[in-house]
Amino acid sequence: MKKKNFILKVTIIHVVTYIVCGMLSMTLFDYQSSVEQIGMRDTNSLIVGLAPLFQIFRGLLFGIVLWIIRDVFLSKKNGWLMIWMIILILGVFNTPATAPCSIEYFIYCEPVSGTPKVVLGGLIEILIQTFLFSIISFYAIKHGEKDA
Repeated sequence: MKKKNFILKVTIIHVVTYIVCGMLSMTLFDYQSSVEQIGMRDTNSLIVGLAPLFQIFRGLLFGIVLWIIRDVFLSKKNGWLMIWMIILILGVFNTPATAPCSIEYFIYCEPVSGTPKVVLGGLIEILIQTFLFSIISFYAIKHGEKDA
């Protein structure tokens, strides 16, 4: 598969899984009633509404990184699990940012009212979205490799 097609495919998969999981999670976990309590923007704000557009850039970054390490995960039967573990370990739990569910978050952030609900909902959302992204990307890329 050509680099451009690979990155485009990964980008589209990221954006779609992000939107679907985000919309479901906003409804299931009622983010609107609790995000303001922990200092996040109102879910009705313009910039939050534009989040899917920002995901194009994130998808491109995922595509670039996965392109670089493609030989490692494409050669494995469960390569999707490698993708998922890399994202979870580096991007969620071990990120140097004080993002919810990261080690740094638990060290530096004081819990406030509503935090457990948003953090738990956010963790479930992140786990499901990255799982779907990893498995769909892996099989779409593998299928693309066979067609190339």
